[in-house]
Amino acid sequence: MKALIATDGSQNAFEAAQLFSRLPHSGPLEVHILTVIYMPPDDSGGMAYAWLPEFIQTEEARAKEGFEKIAALFQGEDVVTNHMICHGHVGHTIAEEARKINADLIVIGAQGHTAIARVLLGSTSDFVATQAGCSVLAVRADHVPDPVGPLRVVIAYDGSKPAEAAIDEFAASSWGPKCHVQLVHVLPHASLFSRAVAVDVATAKREGEKLIAGVVEKLRPVVAEVSTHLLEGDAIGPVISDFAKAQQADLILLGDTGRSALSQLFLGSVTRYVLRHAECSVWVSRAHRDSE
Repeated sequence: MKALIATDGSQNAFEAAQLFSRLPHSGPLEVHILTVIYMPPDDSGGMAYAWLPEFIQTEEARAKEGFEKIAALFQGEDVVTNHMICHGHVGHTIAEEARKINADLIVIGAQGHTAIARVLLGSTSDFVATQAGCSVLAVRADHVPDPVGPLRVVIAYDGSKPAEAAIDEFAASSWGPKCHVQLVHVLPHASLFSRAVAVDVATAKREGEKLIAGVVEKLRPVVAEVSTHLLEGDAIGPVISDFAKAQQADLILLGDTGRSALSQLFLGSVTRYVLRHAECSVWVSRAHRDSE
């Protein structure tokens, strides 16, 4: 597995790396620890850049300290760590460097979750999580799992190709006896536009139960406990987020449903809603892109 951990030297970034270090991985692990030094535009004809060399030197020294702290989390014969320092737009650079190294996963800290912080479209974590070409683990540092207790994971599954690939990505590692999974399938209520159409709710529930039954068999060998939940609601994103909150989940896993230019405009999409509103960490799987 090849992972890129984005860090700015903050405690938030360190705790994101710390959570990832506790998760299982399949095969050798290659960890690239990336620090991006933002270079602000100079509108003064270059006069303001007299401080630049000192600024870069200070930031690079801080980056090296952050690298050593994170690298210490990853010890073992099957782990290789590498430090990368780049200059530029933070979000763009993280996504681009991940593409260059062909990363399987980006690990990044997600800032706080006040109502305002969750909807900041310009935040780095939001940008990376929605624009990166690989899977992304956005970690809420203010909701760090108990290292002693079981890891509580909610997996959202709708039977789509991205959801199926997310299950396969998760099941590729042995999560062990301290991982409890709650597999969720959401049956959305009929919209105002379609309520005139007769819907056989009983049939939809039976199909949903059949859909998730097969997934349970994939998960049983790699986790201690799997439970299934058939939920209903007017919108899928809020149902998943509210369920995870009620269950005090540590992590939500879901497959990204679309990467087209048009799909990125729908801010109400399930992936973006969960990213912005979930109170726990979120793993957006894009493993399905490997086969496209």
